Amino acid sequence: MLNRTKLIRELQTISNDLFQDHSHEHQLAKKIWDLICADPTFANKIREIKTEYPLPGWQGKLGEAIPVEPITKNYCALSVDGSQIYPDKHQGTNCFLINTGSVLLSYGEKPQVHIDSEPYVFTPSSSEDNFSITTELVNCKRQELEFQAGIELYAQAKNEQAVLLFDGSLIFWHLDAKDQNLKDQFLNSYLTSLDELHQNNALVAGYISLPKSKDVVNLVRVVLENPNKFGCEISDQENINHMVDAAICSFFLPQFHRTIVFKSNASITKQYPEHLKPHFFYLHVGDEIGRVEVPAWIAKDETKVATIARVIIDQCQKGRGYPVVLAEAHEQAVVKGPDREFFYQLITKFGIERKRRINISQKSLKKRGIGI
Repeated sequence: MLNRTKLIRELQTISNDLFQDHSHEHQLAKKIWDLICADPTFANKIREIKTEYPLPGWQGKLGEAIPVEPITKNYCALSVDGSQIYPDKHQGTNCFLINTGSVLLSYGEKPQVHIDSEPYVFTPSSSEDNFSITTELVNCKRQELEFQAGIELYAQAKNEQAVLLFDGSLIFWHLDAKDQNLKDQFLNSYLTSLDELHQNNALVAGYISLPKSKDVVNLVRVVLENPNKFGCEISDQENINHMVDAAICSFFLPQFHRTIVFKSNASITKQYPEHLKPHFFYLHVGDEIGRVEVPAWIAKDETKVATIARVIIDQCQKGRGYPVVLAEAHEQAVVKGPDREFFYQLITKFGIERKRRINISQKSLKKRGIGI
């Protein structure tokens, strides 16, 4: 039980750390960003500099704000999300559950709504060979099922103006530090799914709300670390450690505008085929600046990029700041407390029917009722 009186005192003690003033970093970043945007030779200069962090690629003017016109055509918004119940030794079983939620929202003369969820249960014998069941494996498997469900949903839409949105990144950061066998298997699976979407000429994107990425920040950072090369005077103690890309974009991006398209050069992307390499742009949806990630085959087509941007803004307006199709897919996928209890009750029931004992831990039993 939370002692609220003590919590108030604790928060008062650390409030200065919770709410630090980073306005000086914003001012410094704005100064450097303006310098970068005014330098037509900037792209050539950074090619000569080696950094420990990846710098994005781009074409066009860095500080350009591209207006996104309201969508006027009928369209179909699709989304898939996933949730899970991890293996729990206290429940006496090593199985896990993944639940995918799918949503189709068609707008036009004959609007259509289709929502569905699909549960998948895996045991050690049904999971991948040579892999122990860990949270990492469950997370990887969940994303694999999300992509597969997305392919099926797109085929079901049969609409040229259908846009498939995933919640999160198309850059598979989580695989970078994984076991090589696990990395190889799931990276290949993800890329195969993306390639199938490419073969279907699908409009697909990942949307990230409140992004913390620092690709664009790294362009400012490289100037701070090499001030002489860029003709500016900066103190060695000045930094922008708390800045993120969305803050940089706020300097020049009005509502319902997007940035130019950047190419990600994160290390994991070196293993992507050229037509699948992830690109990204930032989009001011009205309430926030979100990050939109698309594969290369979409990034090179301005019409496709414009369509995705329009659909996302329209979805955000309908969803009061967040794409409604993503929110609905999450609601279909999420496994809540009562669902979790029902899952374990079923396991116990089937165990009794098969005359198999389920060894539930005393810790788990104690949580169901504490005696005094």
